[in-house]
Amino acid sequence: MAGPKENYTIQKEASRILHSVLLTDSRLQIPDSVKTAASRTSFDESAESAPFLPAPVKCTELSAALWALLATFGNAIASERYDLPNQKVVVNSDVASIFLMSFWLMRVGGKPVSDPALVKRYSIYDTTQQFTYWRRLVTNLYPTRDGRWFHLHGGLNSDRSLRMLGLPTHKDVGDEMEAINGLSERVRQFDAEWLDIEANEYWRQAGGICLTPEEYRETEQGKAVADDGLYLLEEFSHEKLPPVPWPKVATKTYRPLEGIKIVDLTRAIAGPTIARLAALFGATVVRVSNVKLPDLGIVLMESNLGKRDTHLDLKTEEGRAALLHLIQDADVVLDGYRPGALEKLGFSPTYVHEIAKRRGKGIVYARENCYGWKGPWKHRSGWQQISDAVTGIAWLFARMWDSDEPIMPFLPNSDFQTGIVGCIAVMNALDKRAKKGGNYLVSMSLNQLNSFLISLGTQSPEVQQSLRKMWPKMKLRSYDDIHRQMRVLLSDLPEKMPELLNPRSFNTIKADLGVPDEEMKFVGPAARYETTKLGYDLGSCLRGTHEAKWPSQG
Repeated sequence: MAGPKENYTIQKEASRILHSVLLTDSRLQIPDSVKTAASRTSFDESAESAPFLPAPVKCTELSAALWALLATFGNAIASERYDLPNQKVVVNSDVASIFLMSFWLMRVGGKPVSDPALVKRYSIYDTTQQFTYWRRLVTNLYPTRDGRWFHLHGGLNSDRSLRMLGLPTHKDVGDEMEAINGLSERVRQFDAEWLDIEANEYWRQAGGICLTPEEYRETEQGKAVADDGLYLLEEFSHEKLPPVPWPKVATKTYRPLEGIKIVDLTRAIAGPTIARLAALFGATVVRVSNVKLPDLGIVLMESNLGKRDTHLDLKTEEGRAALLHLIQDADVVLDGYRPGALEKLGFSPTYVHEIAKRRGKGIVYARENCYGWKGPWKHRSGWQQISDAVTGIAWLFARMWDSDEPIMPFLPNSDFQTGIVGCIAVMNALDKRAKKGGNYLVSMSLNQLNSFLISLGTQSPEVQQSLRKMWPKMKLRSYDDIHRQMRVLLSDLPEKMPELLNPRSFNTIKADLGVPDEEMKFVGPAARYETTKLGYDLGSCLRGTHEAKWPSQG
């Protein structure tokens, strides 16, 4: 473990972020009931106290603080729903840390995700062959002709990025470095600005120039969202929709979101994490997928925890009608598609709120994107790596390692933490709907999470030095993508931080992943209550396992 400055601990900093930053932020519209309940929330002192992740930013501290706020919201809602006193809530920052890399740590049928038999099973979703060396490493950071750095991204299909570069869409290469060298040589033929406009505006493929935090704040996009909080919560109370009481449920777990119905229209990590956490807190979640489209199989195996997954082709009348039927009885619609995609299919926030008006019961429309919901880049698609590049996170990693080239983070921190933020925002809106009525729109973005993380300051020079000593193999290069980095981290983790792999931090559940009576082991909740028992009603399932309907109540 790293040796921080005297008196600095993860728990103290997480508590400061919770009480002095999050709870006092008027933009988050946190109700008094939650602020009162926060006095019962504490951080587990048995967890590691010194920063240990090889990062210059406070990933562990913020994850723990956000888990604490989420659990405190749940505490306040459970108290009101079930006539319980505010419970003691204890947040374990070790678990909040491994939550940020959780799908790499799960086991299915006793096998790690690297097991060839398991890889074969989830690779069925890689319909575009994204995990060949050539196509996978399109999603990477490369130098440009004008001395800058550009993060290409292949998304779920690298064809367009490769065609933009004038390269073959498929190519057999001997190893990762052959692919990296070939791609790097080609990217170096272009200026960063040309790549940025060409990728985002013509090819409609994600990509971003690697900026310092200071440079990002001076962009028009950075200025446009500078005053936004971790989430935006908009209330449409003028629509005269009455308060919606929490559903009556027969419960033995006293989870705050039991009986709440969520339509999950998301892929990748951040959006699915919002819905997965809602399921952990008791919600009934139906995920809408399309078995004809590619997906991140390794992520999906974990992110479908607690969900029913149904296949709908939303470009057909039948698929749109089935989605409409689901929404007509939903409490929350969660949109994680490319900005504007659902609107083109007929399911904009305006229309979903119209459905609510017609039925006389408000809906929370929650949406998540990369860049934020105003400014010149709001329409762009984006991924965690793009946000980490454009907001300055990569250059902060470079400064930590005294490197003259940007270094991407080793874990999808902004994805998972935006997921926690999204679930907090949804809980907040549902609580307001229960008390005041109305329709709600909540909006999150990866960039706002990263900007908030940067605003908390970096670890002290002493901490960063001790982290460099602790993790010497993590001094990597600009071209080391998240897969190359996680291989290094996971190989060293059992030796460096064995306590993070404590069996008590993991739960098991029966999965529905194609093998009968198979169990999966996964990272459990980072928060525990006196009475409420967080957990999933269902194990993870394959795409299209369920019908497009809500389960019968009782």
